[in-house]
Parts: sequence; structure tokens; C-alpha cells
Amino acid sequence: MPRWLYYSLLLTIVAPVLSLLPIAKPPMVIFVFTVLGLIPLAAFIGRATEDLEHYVGPVVGGLLNATFGNAPELIISIFALQAGLIEVVKASITGSVISNALLVLGGSLAIGGWRWGEQYFDSRDAGQYSAMMVMAVAGLLIPYAASIAPANRARSEPISIGISIILLLVYVMYLALTVFHVRSARRNPTRHKKPATAPLVPQREAGEEEEREEVAAVTGGVDPRELGEKTFPAPWLSILILFGTTLGTAWNSELLVGTIEPVGHQLGWTPIFIGLVIIPIVGNAAEHSSSLVVAYKDRVDLSMAIAAGSSIQVATFVAPVLVLVSLFFKQHLDLIFQPLELVLLGLATILFTFVSLDGKSSWLEGMQLLAVYVMACVVFFLIPG
Repeated sequence: MPRWLYYSLLLTIVAPVLSLLPIAKPPMVIFVFTVLGLIPLAAFIGRATEDLEHYVGPVVGGLLNATFGNAPELIISIFALQAGLIEVVKASITGSVISNALLVLGGSLAIGGWRWGEQYFDSRDAGQYSAMMVMAVAGLLIPYAASIAPANRARSEPISIGISIILLLVYVMYLALTVFHVRSARRNPTRHKKPATAPLVPQREAGEEEEREEVAAVTGGVDPRELGEKTFPAPWLSILILFGTTLGTAWNSELLVGTIEPVGHQLGWTPIFIGLVIIPIVGNAAEHSSSLVVAYKDRVDLSMAIAAGSSIQVATFVAPVLVLVSLFFKQHLDLIFQPLELVLLGLATILFTFVSLDGKSSWLEGMQLLAVYVMACVVFFLIPG
């Protein structure tokens, strides 16, 4: 991991220490330090789960990644649910999907295309990601369509619970299929070898890298071996790091949620803008940087796996879990989103599908995705409430 991440761990204790001191604590100060502190915490949670996967195998490792891969966002959202900030939670869900499909992938294609020109990837894998994203977005669109009729609005909660359970089941099947494919490919690599979709370039490498992409796609992470050699610490140390970073994430998340409304009033930001833009960027900062790095190294196929995997995980795992967890709070979360949020989800899925059709990408496609993301940010910044 970059050395600056280790130094930035000092930022994770600033807001908790300030909250314990008997002095006036400006919300803006707490907000800034919690945002800065959550970035290295997210990175170390991802590193700890990857280290544990080395010891427990791909099946348990996949479950660990599914549970802790989006832990910062999940924890922030749970505290927001407890505080009754339902619209912030909904905005963070749609913002995560949109930021991964547009901001992360767009930035990766732009950087990779700027350095290498056209880049190539397996269009069949991208097609599988697109199918899962369409299914996931459908799970978020159907409740809204059902709620249009006034007679159906009273049934929005049971509809959301039922669809959440279905989405979780599909995600488990997707996880199981991916893990099975990886293990089968390791037993018989020639059988699962993929034909080239474009002329191979010197930077391409065959073999186990394809298997790593499968794991990255389902977990939304990146195998550290793509970025260089690494050593694995003892399992007890990884568990200790995972426990400590999760605890630190929970503490900082609680403080962050408490500052959303006062900071929003001070800066003129709506809570929905904070949930749609700020929280997804903070919660996925480590994955975002990994995607950009591998694209710069001419591995845009892995960048697509990271972006699509994170979007799929949020829509089919994080959102359903939050719906079920909210049943224990006073205000319950449903899957009925604002029409503009649903339009952006649909556009992000359609653009991802079109980009992945021909098995190649360019910097212009990346800039187009980024342009749509910036448009969305401008709209949510200027429209109040």
C-alpha cells in the first residue's frame, strides 16, 4: 500500500479525540477530519480482507469481501438510518452505483486511453457485468413503478422487503458462480481460456490474471498482485486490523452523520448532495484509486471489473441489507427512489453497456462518462431538497 496511507491513519483519530474533549467543536472541523479519516480506514479494511482470503480460500474470502468491501458506506448508512436521514441513505445508494459506473470507469478509460490509445477487454465478461447491472437497477426501478398508483403506496414496504430478499439471493448465486468458475479454471485452465477479442498487445499477460479479474468483478476490489508483489501478515494480525479499522470506521461514521445537516446548511449543500456525491467518494476512495492505477498500467479490463463489481455489490447487497436493517429502527427504508435518481441509474447502466459492446475503449468514451457524472452533480447541487 502507498506509504501516505500509513501516515494518513493519524487523521482517523482526530475527530474521535475532539469529540471527547470538553470544548466547542465546530461541525465543519469534525466533518473534514471524519471524511479524511475514512479514506485510509476504507483502504485498510480492503487490505485486511484480501490478506485473510489468502488463508481462508476464495469461498470464505468472497464472503468476507462481500461483507466488508463496502463496510464504510454500509456503516455510514446505518448511522444515517438511526438518525432518520432516509433520503441521505437513498442518495448514497444511487450515488455509489452512479459514481462507480460513471466516475470510476470514466476516469479509468480517460487515463488509460490518454496513455495507451485504444485499450482492449473481453466483451463477454463486460456483457455479464452489464446483465447483472440491468437486473440490479430493475430491482430499484420496479418498486417505484409499483408505487405510482396511489392504492399501492401502502404496500411499498413489503414490496421493498420482498425485492431485497430476491436481490440478496441473486447476489449469493452470482458470488457462488464466480467462485466456482475461478476454481474450475484453476483445475483446467485450457478449457476456460478465453479467445482474444482483439489483437494482443505486448502489455497483455495470460494465465492466472484472468482468474484474478473474476474475483475482482464479484468483490469490487483489486488483487494486490496486479499492483506488485506483496507479503501476507499472520491471520491474527489481519483479523486485528479488520476489527480495529471497522471500529474506527463506525466511530468516525457516527460523527460524520451528526455533521451532515449543520455542514449542509453552512455550505449550502443539500443532504441529498452529500449522500449522492461526498459519501460514495469517501467510502470507495481505495477502490477508485486502484481502478485508476491498473488502467494507467494498461489493464482496463480489470478497471471495468472493479467499477462493475462495486456497482453490482451496492445494488444487490448493500441496498437490500440496509432495507432489512432499517426494520429495527423507527423509520424504515424502502426502495422507492426519486425519479431523477432512477433516470441517472438507467443512464449509467445504458452507457456502461454501450461502452462494453465492442471490447475496446478510448479516452473519449471515458470523458463522455465523466461528463454525464458532472452533469448529475451539477443538477443535484443546484436543485434544493
